[in-house]
Amino acid sequence: STVTGALTATATTGNITDTGALTITGTTTLVTSANDATISLDTTTNAFTGAVTITTNDASGTDADVTIDGGTTALDIAASTIDGDLTLTSGHASGITDSGTVTVGGNFSATTDANNGVINVGQMAVDGTVALTTNGNGAATIVNDAGLNFAASTVTGALTATATTGNITDSGNLTVTGTSSFTTSASNATITLDATNALASAVTLSTTGSSANATIDNGTTALDIAASTVGGNLTLTTGHASGITDSGN
Repeated sequence: STVTGALTATATTGNITDTGALTITGTTTLVTSANDATISLDTTTNAFTGAVTITTNDASGTDADVTIDGGTTALDIAASTIDGDLTLTSGHASGITDSGTVTVGGNFSATTDANNGVINVGQMAVDGTVALTTNGNGAATIVNDAGLNFAASTVTGALTATATTGNITDSGNLTVTGTSSFTTSASNATITLDATNALASAVTLSTTGSSANATIDNGTTALDIAASTVGGNLTLTTGHASGITDSGN
């Protein structure tokens, strides 16, 4: 389908799916009204040029999942509420962004699969885990309104991560080719990245408060700490021959 203006689509008792490419020049609004109904627009040649607004509903859980593949077009998510997992893919250099608060009751996964695509989502409200994957030298920036729990992620550029009211943790391995920056904004919020991580470039840490501890396990990769401020204890581990160094104060 090709819509040269805005598209507003509502499924009152079922799911929203695609069996062919969607090309939308204007904004896109997608709503499933039924409990646990899903949205799956995963055709790899979709093109959503304007911002995409998404609403799904799950009265008692996180089963109202959403999958959007934007093809080779940049994907901008406007203010949305997803009562399940949100999975996004874009092959554009501008990648995946948000232009409003995106509330995700489940897990959030964002992937750029071509053109050194970036991920820049600064208004997230994710209750579950966050998985980020970028293409080429694509960077990733995420700000979450609560804590930030990383699932297995591979960022081939720089990673900048901020948890505004909670802790930063990992439930999978983080592989970051570029620099890494982790910030907890709340007093005494901690950073605990103790999986078998591989942060290949300098790591910047920022916590506030006397119990705002930071723990980094970098697996078998050398660990370089850039200029950082840790309000509590700092615990560092690496199994690389070059060990642990600092490149900042």
